[in-house]
Amino acid sequence: MNTCKHIITIGREYGAGGHTVAKRIAAVLKIPYYDKEIIKIAAEKSGLTEEMIKGTEEHDTGRSLLSWIFPSGSISAYDRAILAQAQTIRRIAEEGPCIIVGRGADYILRDVPNTVNVFLYAHWKDKLQYAMDTYGDTPEQAARRVRNTDAARESYYHYLTKRKWGDLKNYHLSLNSSPVGKEACAEIIIQYAMKKG
Repeated sequence: MNTCKHIITIGREYGAGGHTVAKRIAAVLKIPYYDKEIIKIAAEKSGLTEEMIKGTEEHDTGRSLLSWIFPSGSISAYDRAILAQAQTIRRIAEEGPCIIVGRGADYILRDVPNTVNVFLYAHWKDKLQYAMDTYGDTPEQAARRVRNTDAARESYYHYLTKRKWGDLKNYHLSLNSSPVGKEACAEIIIQYAMKKG
């Protein structure tokens, strides 16, 4: 297989398979992938706790990226945690081809020409089944987990970008993993990345 020259960002709904797809692409293309690792790296570089950085996806203060890169006043701990993740994503991208899952990477790297931005979504019943299989949730618990996780991700993305999470215009590819499965989604993304100049 030809060498991949791209940074692939994967936005994803809960249960759509972002982590699984990223892992598969990384194995085929022999490039690193980053998901929760971003939290650990950002914590190490910033001096903030992993818990503080992890908590950013569960909070929305309604400010934009520019407001915390160029704050008008003092920067909050929450904003420092968001900025630490953004800086980590930029550093990772500078190291070369890789896959980055979530955390608004498509927006953070919007000026990087060699990116492929993907959004994965799935049918409601498949998302529920994932929660039940992974955590042993009842259908009611699974529904609450899916709604809360997707709402938090949407809120985080809007906080960071002022864009609509999952909007087709923000991505090169938007794929429904339910009809074809996660492995097929990985293959489609690989083919797209290899053909994109």
